[in-house]
Amino acid sequence: MVINGKLNKKQRNALEYYARLLFTPQLLKHIEITVKFIKLEDYHHGLVTVDDYNVLGSPRAFIIEINRTDNQETKLVSLAHELVHVKQYARNELNEEMTYWRGKYVNSDEIPYEQQPWEIEAESKGKELYESFCNHKT
Repeated sequence: MVINGKLNKKQRNALEYYARLLFTPQLLKHIEITVKFIKLEDYHHGLVTVDDYNVLGSPRAFIIEINRTDNQETKLVSLAHELVHVKQYARNELNEEMTYWRGKYVNSDEIPYEQQPWEIEAESKGKELYESFCNHKT
């Protein structure tokens, strides 16, 4: 995995740790992530967008934006949450329009944010990843 952006050592270690748990070694070789710390709206801690695709049309390059005003713990949790979304896109579990989830049509406009299946997974798996990282001995 290629990581671009100005991450501190702990943030970079966390992102690499999360990625090893989320991706197969083969897929990990083809993922590129750019992390940007910017001022986001108060209710946002992070966002992910697809930046580029492989020759088969699968997303492989991503931009993760993290709220720079958040504390370190919140940034690490947000990195985990957004990396789960990267996994969802990279494995074609979720499309960019958020209309297909694991092969089934979903009208995301009719589902509250907290009840969208990709958000449920990112929220729970992201917290799991963060807790695992905190308990991990390097």
